[in-house]
Formats: sequence, structure tokens, C-alpha cells
Amino acid sequence: MPKMPQAGQRANFPPAAPTQKPILVDRSGESCRIRTLRPGEVNERFARWLADPAVAAGLNMTAAPLGLESFRAYVGSFDNVRRNLLAIRTLDGNEPIGLIMTEIDPRHRVGSLHLIVGDAAHRRLQISFEATRIAIWHMFIERGMEKLMFEPLARNQAAVTACRLGMLRQEGELLAHRLDSKTGERLDQLIFALTLDEFKNRVRAVAKLPVFEGPDLRRNFVREIARSYGRKQT
Repeated sequence: MPKMPQAGQRANFPPAAPTQKPILVDRSGESCRIRTLRPGEVNERFARWLADPAVAAGLNMTAAPLGLESFRAYVGSFDNVRRNLLAIRTLDGNEPIGLIMTEIDPRHRVGSLHLIVGDAAHRRLQISFEATRIAIWHMFIERGMEKLMFEPLARNQAAVTACRLGMLRQEGELLAHRLDSKTGERLDQLIFALTLDEFKNRVRAVAKLPVFEGPDLRRNFVREIARSYGRKQT
């Protein structure tokens, strides 16, 4: 996943890519919304998430909490072209409850997704599954990706379970691939994937088309996409 700054570390991030206009995401489903996170939106809620041992373990962060200004600098390092940071928000109150980080390889049309549900009250598989589904639709349809990768640590049971329930294909297991930032223990990492053809097959076969809405999308956008994939309309 995109490297997180450590507590007390000076945030010397590369500047945003100047050649392409940033892509600001705002898409919603049945139970949550994902929207590009901006530095000015970062508040103490995010700092509390990053200090949560469960979140730190999933991200393999050090024990020291990340300061608010360091995290704002981290948010500002995303160019929103090849590297994107999205806040998962509630539909009703628009409150931030988690994060989705995406990275794009435009040459090979491969993207990667990393999800965190920071708010403990919303750590339900429904939220993780829905937020991931919205991001998948955005990456395949609006960003032109042809393959998506998900690479959770094997000990991150919430992320692994979400991948398995989402019927993502496990492509591999990297043994002793990462170092625990606190203990030095070697950690296993799993690789899940979904190709564009697999995505199209799912859209054609799903019993009910999902909700995928947002600014500048036509009212029948999802139905039109499904029809273009060969789904029979009922």
C-alpha cells in the first residue's frame, strides 16, 4: 500500500503530477459513499483512527501515533491521478468512517486498492464490501483499468474475509514478505485479483444491478453499462 509517514518524520513527498488534471471522485452506493479526501477535511477523527491498534496492525504502522499535520501532508501528497486517497462516508450524515487508497499503473492498466474502516462502530463487512464495490466500478468503468489487485497482510482478517466474500480470485501467497514494523516478525501477504472480463461476467450474471451514483452520471448509467456488457434487460 502507499507508504505511510511515521510519527515525527518530515513529510517530504513528491509534488502532484502537473501534466494531468486531478480526478476528484464522488460516488455512492446503497449504504455508503466514497469521495476524494482533501487536506482541509482532515480532523482529529482521522488521527484517532491511525492511533487505533487494530488499524495500525492492518497497515503495519509503528506504535507511535501519526500527528495530524503529518497526516495532512500525507493526504496532500496524493496527485489524484495515479495515486488517490478517498474517504468512505456515511450516506445519511456524510461522516467519514474509513479510507480507500488506490494506485494506478496506466501503461499496464492495472490498479490496486487498499481499504481501512477506521471507525470501530462501522467495522462491518457490509460497509467494507460496499465501499470496495463502488471503488471497483469506478476503477474499471471510469478509470479504464483492466485488472485490480488487493494485497492484504494475511493477519488482516477483516480485509482477507472481505476479499473472500467478494469472491475475488486469490492469485498467490507471499510468505514472510513484510516486516512487522514493531516486532521485526516476518509477515505473510495474500494477493487477490479481479480482471475486467471477470467483472463483466459478474455484471451480466448478478441478480440485481447495484447502486452506483454521483455527480455527472446519467440516471440509467448502471443499466447502460450492463447492457453494453451483454446483460439481458428484464
